[in-house]
Amino acid sequence: MKNFRQAGNVLSVAAAAAAVASGQVVVVGSLIGVAATPAGIGQPYELNLDGVYEVPKAAGSAWTQGQTLMWDASASAFAPVATAATGDVNGAGTSAWAVAASADTLGLVRFAGNPGTVTA
Repeated sequence: MKNFRQAGNVLSVAAAAAAVASGQVVVVGSLIGVAATPAGIGQPYELNLDGVYEVPKAAGSAWTQGQTLMWDASASAFAPVATAATGDVNGAGTSAWAVAASADTLGLVRFAGNPGTVTA
C-alpha cells in the first residue's frame, strides 16, 4: 500500500517545556505514552504509545488485573479512575496489567495508544 507511513505505535516529538527521561510517562496533546529515549528541551525523542511498562503508581489504592486507570497529573502516577482534576488524563485505554498492592509505588500498565481526555 503506497500511502502507509508507519504502524503508529511510536510518535516522534520534541521535548517541550522540560527535559524528558527515558522511561518517563509523557502526555502529548490527548496521547499518553512512555519516552523511549531521553531528550533535552526542544530535542526530539520517541514516545511509545502502546505496550506494557512499569510506571509510577499512586499509593493508597490497590489495582486489580485489567482495571481501567487514569493518569493523575498532580501525583505524576497512575490511579484507578476517579474524579479528574486539572491535567489528569482519563479514557486513554490504560489498564492494570497485573495486580498491585495499595502500598506499591510502581505498577505494570498496559498502554493502548488511544487518545484520552485531558481535564482542563
